[in-house]
Amino acid sequence: MLEMPRLKALFTNYQAIILGFLLFSLCFDFVDKIGMFYHMDLIKLNRILKAIFLGYSLLFIFSHLKYLLSNLKLVLGFILVLSLIFLLKNNFSDLYVNEYVRYIFPLLVFPLIYYAWFNNEQNFLAILYKCFKGFILINSVLALIGLFFDVRVFQTYEFQRFGYNGIILSQGFTPYLYLSATTLFWVFNDKKMILVTLIISVLSGIKGVFFAEFLLLSLLTLFDSHFNKAFKIKSLIIASIIFIGVLIGIFMMPLFREVIESDGLIAAIFSYRTDNTMELYNQITPSNYNYLIGAIELEKVRLELQIFDIILFFGIIGFIAFSVFLYWLYTHLVNNAISKAFFITTLVLSVLSGNLFYIPLSAILLFLILLALHKSKDSKHPAF
Repeated sequence: MLEMPRLKALFTNYQAIILGFLLFSLCFDFVDKIGMFYHMDLIKLNRILKAIFLGYSLLFIFSHLKYLLSNLKLVLGFILVLSLIFLLKNNFSDLYVNEYVRYIFPLLVFPLIYYAWFNNEQNFLAILYKCFKGFILINSVLALIGLFFDVRVFQTYEFQRFGYNGIILSQGFTPYLYLSATTLFWVFNDKKMILVTLIISVLSGIKGVFFAEFLLLSLLTLFDSHFNKAFKIKSLIIASIIFIGVLIGIFMMPLFREVIESDGLIAAIFSYRTDNTMELYNQITPSNYNYLIGAIELEKVRLELQIFDIILFFGIIGFIAFSVFLYWLYTHLVNNAISKAFFITTLVLSVLSGNLFYIPLSAILLFLILLALHKSKDSKHPAF
């Protein structure tokens, strides 16, 4: 039986708990993926894990309230504003509760992550690099197994569309995972791992992944003071040619050709998001939507376009609150060229494809990478 001091040390090892949560989330996502692809009714272990971790994060907030009021007063205020908006809707249906929990989850976890890395002398950047390197290598092997041996569970999509994503379940989460990995590999100048990440990004078959990798690497090159102007121009031209070539290859596939021929190129690029936006706009009335607090009776509250999603569910007040929070993140955590490139790419990706705040793990990765880059002033990379 564990002694009290050892038990306390275990429960206050915040970094290990956070990394453990990420690892088990990916593993339990794969369990869910097996259930989806093979139509098996499996226990939703991820829901149990998230409930436990959310409870742990709330316990941390209450036990460190004095510290948080001194250092994260704005973040706590942001959480309260979103919670008040949700209560004012007076709609506690499963759909609306689920939407609220998805958005509020990473925000309730943020104080724990912030405290863990600003009150620990470990080089968390190196730990994250090793974790991501191990995961990318394992997932690359599984994606290739799926490609060469046609293993369904390693595919990205359930239906007939090209894509191999290994153990990763969510297509919306994938771009944020891969751009986080690429950022870490860039910091450590690991060209081989950047190449591996680019290869499995193409294998994923997800347009958002192609765009995120292209934009991130372009910005990292532009912001790097050690590259001369000629090299930057040459690199951007090559990257643009490869990016356009990959997109053309994707749009030449039968599924996308049919969409382009029937509904146009914009519908193919944005996967009907623009069409869905116009359709939903025509359904909005004063009885189902309030411009200040968002949807109150709408049956559809998500378009996978982050700005529209926030305004749709939280209204103008919620959009202002999110804008202030993102500005706070930028001014407090973005302090070098690499974190700037990562932050810009993440935001632009979310505007075009959503899922940054809707999928909790995406936002948690944003927080982790920004904090790791912020703390790593001892890194040898010129960006620091």
